[in-house]
Amino acid sequence: DLFIDGSERPLQRPKDKEKQKKNYSGKKKAHTRKNVLITDKNKKIGFLSPPEEGKRHDYSIFKDIFPPGLFPENITLWFDFAFIGMDKDYPEASVMMPNKKPRGKELTAEEKVRNKAISGVRVRVEHAIAGIKRLRITTDKFRNKTDSFNDKAMLISCGLWNYHLKC
Repeated sequence: DLFIDGSERPLQRPKDKEKQKKNYSGKKKAHTRKNVLITDKNKKIGFLSPPEEGKRHDYSIFKDIFPPGLFPENITLWFDFAFIGMDKDYPEASVMMPNKKPRGKELTAEEKVRNKAISGVRVRVEHAIAGIKRLRITTDKFRNKTDSFNDKAMLISCGLWNYHLKC
């Protein structure tokens, strides 16, 4: 099983207008950078995507990195609502995703039970992201102007989290 989710980190507001537009995340109402993470059932981070602008959606980042046809059927992919459309774009993959409530209607009791079960299993990726964000460099506003260091800060945080899991 692979658990996939995105994470946003705040950064200092860029002076350049174009960079401001690209990095502004409407979800967080701030300028951010995004990464997509893949964890296993033991909360170990196996993949960290390169950082992208905050405006890009988690699903579009995932599709650029992993084209359809890459995942075999024997691997179950666990997603949240940010990845709606996975089952259509990746028909060969085994996708587990909660059901979204239809507009103006309610979920049935069976769908609510299924969503709760999926959330109970999928919480592992959320715990892994929370473990990474214990390090303040990933949660505080990043003010270093060096782009390569921005990548390294998140990568080192993931490495420290994986090391913490071993101990």
